[in-house]
Amino acid sequence: MKIYSVIIMDFLKIGDYKIAKDRMYLSSHEWVLDNQDGTYTMGISDYAQKMLKEISYVQFEDEGDEFDKEDIVCVVEALKATGDIYAPFDCELVANNEELEDDPEIVSDSPYEGGWLVKIKKITDDNDMISPEEYMKVIEAELNDF
Repeated sequence: MKIYSVIIMDFLKIGDYKIAKDRMYLSSHEWVLDNQDGTYTMGISDYAQKMLKEISYVQFEDEGDEFDKEDIVCVVEALKATGDIYAPFDCELVANNEELEDDPEIVSDSPYEGGWLVKIKKITDDNDMISPEEYMKVIEAELNDF
């Protein structure tokens, strides 16, 4: 008998958008997950990937590069828009999700799991990350502006 492990995520929902509760967010729609080993995984939220629609390419920077808070750490390109992904704090890029080079649609299919973008190592603690509940208010405000 095979035993499978399944990750059960807890989400907040607003309309058709899911917000994973196990990570922090930036108001520019990136999520940041503390890996508990000194590294952090980053990606874009379900809301962001649905706004971008069909993701066609992810442009990565070089592993080992260092970034100041709010520098662009990678770029997500879609058919009709481009999304810059910003450093949540001063950091070093330790890994790119190389699977996205051949299959960038993974970001749309699985924004909180397989569609992660980069892994970073924190250099300073200065950040503007917000809780999932606060991020939900950011989305609500944007939806009200439509």
